[in-house]
Amino acid sequence: MSDNLNTYLVLPHFNAGLLDPEDLEQLAALARKYNIPKTKITGAQRVALLGMEPEAMAALRTELNLPETPPHSSNRVHYVQACPGRTWCKFGHQDALELGERIKKIELDGPLPAKVKVGVSGCRFCCCESWMRDVGLAGESKGWRFSFGGNAAGRPRIGDLVAEGLSSDEAVALVTKTLNYYRSEAKFKSRSARFMERFGVEALKKAVLG
Repeated sequence: MSDNLNTYLVLPHFNAGLLDPEDLEQLAALARKYNIPKTKITGAQRVALLGMEPEAMAALRTELNLPETPPHSSNRVHYVQACPGRTWCKFGHQDALELGERIKKIELDGPLPAKVKVGVSGCRFCCCESWMRDVGLAGESKGWRFSFGGNAAGRPRIGDLVAEGLSSDEAVALVTKTLNYYRSEAKFKSRSARFMERFGVEALKKAVLG
């Protein structure tokens, strides 16, 4: 097996899997210029360039001014998945893309104890697997439904329903308050699923809903 089969580069500025024609043209040009075998939209809805030669990967990092590791502030969530929502999907009740962008920009009071993944789905079909994310939001005709503590890894867990019927402003505020509470109460490296197993949804509701 050649070394380049295990190399990949994630482009952090392509978010939510939403690409316009100029983005696609840029990706095609980069793939031809650096002889990139495959390009993939990852499960986190980011663009990954797969199987690059190490020299080509270093040159591409330089050209695009990319850091060695993807930029990520520990005062923010790790990543946000968002479906097309009502903007592009006939089933969408709410604007998932707009809410996803707002949540991605939330600045918390300090570093999170562990990775936090967000799934924003514009309807109850939950194409972004909202119930299985640390922060899950699903759109309904009456507003957003917010769940917390989901996980899809080795110890899967469905998130607890915290609130429903939220406006976008209320959803952003409640996600911020919940994450700040999780940040202050959870043990270091404790994912939200394990935190909720220990803490319980009623205690969380009392803390963040008053």
